[in-house]
Amino acid sequence: MPVGSPGKRRTPLGVFIMLVALVLAAFIGAAAGLIWQSAGWSDDEPEQEIVTADAPSD
Repeated sequence: MPVGSPGKRRTPLGVFIMLVALVLAAFIGAAAGLIWQSAGWSDDEPEQEIVTADAPSD
């Protein structure tokens, strides 16, 4: 028993366009990650602790 009418045209899903968009987004994301890593923006030195009062001695 067939489902739907055989003469009815199906709406295109755009699978190939979605595939191209996914691959393009993956390459752009990878390139941005490599640029971010090589730029050294995330290599900030940790803040040093500033002591304003002497610690109580035991």
